[in-house]
Amino acid sequence: MRVLQQIAENGMKRLRHQRIDGLILITIRRSRRIFNISSGLNVLCLMLISYCTSVLAAPQNNKTPSNSISVQAALIKNFTHLIEWPKNKPEKNNTTFHLCIHHSKKLEQQFKTIFTNKQIKGRQVDILNIHSTDINGCDLVYITTASKESISLMLKSAHQLGILTISAQEGYGQHGIHINFYESNQHMAFELNKHALDRAGFQVSTQLYRYARIVQ
Repeated sequence: MRVLQQIAENGMKRLRHQRIDGLILITIRRSRRIFNISSGLNVLCLMLISYCTSVLAAPQNNKTPSNSISVQAALIKNFTHLIEWPKNKPEKNNTTFHLCIHHSKKLEQQFKTIFTNKQIKGRQVDILNIHSTDINGCDLVYITTASKESISLMLKSAHQLGILTISAQEGYGQHGIHINFYESNQHMAFELNKHALDRAGFQVSTQLYRYARIVQ
């Protein structure tokens, strides 16, 4: 683990300003070379470890460092490889993956830069900044501090519509957010609300649960 952490630290220092996919590719190559792992799923899990044990602190307020957002974006993209959306989710557009940001123009611009010409689930990513609790049409919603007053209503809609919810705020995992980033000893980590994921019909790989803190 110490070797893996050193690799992650050195890699992030050298690649901080490069495209996010370039960072992912280098991490995968190093993981394969060091651990001699050929399984794509195991490589993804090793990649999650290297990010989560990096020295980049998880965001706790609106002063989120841009490199922390890049790490979150990389994790979000790779989380989707390990998660299957509910089978009953209505498919309105099979060519576009709608990643919605609730009430944050800054995050919208950062995510647009990071996900330019990127795909999730084989679909082109479209970043939307939404200001209401109407999340119909979203595939994934990133919930910010501005969502606090309406979080219950949004989570109810997300559950009914089969929308994955992600945040980076203390206590939001307990509120019912599916995936929540948090700080652990100044390192980035993440927690999963298994009960909320199961109720909504998401199928999550056991590999992802292995590296997460589970909340109910």
